[in-house]
Amino acid sequence: MFGKKKRVQVEEPAEETVQETNIQPSGDPEREEFEEFKKQKKLLEIKRLMKLIDHTLLRQTATRADIRKLCEEAKEYGFCSVCVQPVYVRDCFNLLKDAPAVKIACVVGFPMGENLTETKVFETKKAVSEGADEIDMVICISAVKNGNFAYVKREIKKVVAAAKGRPVKVILETSLLTQSEMMKAAICARDAGAAFVKTSTGYFGDGAKIEDVKLLKQAVKGSCLVKASGGIRNAEQFRSMVEAGADRIGTSAGKEIAEQIRNDS
Repeated sequence: MFGKKKRVQVEEPAEETVQETNIQPSGDPEREEFEEFKKQKKLLEIKRLMKLIDHTLLRQTATRADIRKLCEEAKEYGFCSVCVQPVYVRDCFNLLKDAPAVKIACVVGFPMGENLTETKVFETKKAVSEGADEIDMVICISAVKNGNFAYVKREIKKVVAAAKGRPVKVILETSLLTQSEMMKAAICARDAGAAFVKTSTGYFGDGAKIEDVKLLKQAVKGSCLVKASGGIRNAEQFRSMVEAGADRIGTSAGKEIAEQIRNDS
């Protein structure tokens, strides 16, 4: 396809000429400063994006070795938190003693949401006592379907109180709700003192959708934040959720997303 390059014989200039034409500036300080500025800006942006990730491992087959790896990756990439089942909160607390910037998020009423309120309150108190910094609770889906939003709001309030000031993320399981139900449930969470409304557990339906993130953002009106989770497995999906308004991203593919973001920057 390409022809062979011809070697061209170039006549060497006289020594005096070489000396004259070889006078070049050793460097451009302004250019170098600008390049360093761009480099630092990229690094800060990558760091900011990493801090949006809740590095998640919730499958029931997870081993202690898996949890150790999860915590090590969270430290390495600077993720916001690890999100785990209640049985692994204490392990994470011990593994992350040297990394206080990495929070420990524990799920409550997971994944169905149909536990009694008293059970969710107990789970929350236990998780807090073992070192959880954040609580990701699933609402009672059947209460939403029955139109009993007073129950939904009351339950969230009790979990928020049991968390003793720690952020509570309220999982709505958006793929199981109508838009109207989603909006009403989000308003319940907002008014009950939740720190976040969260799209999904990742166990049912399609998980997070851009339109759902936008709808939740509209519903809470800035009074609480929005977490997108469920089915977010690559940097493109991650960025689309952030652009839609998600303040936090829950994903089990944190490492893969982080590497893609680093390579793209």
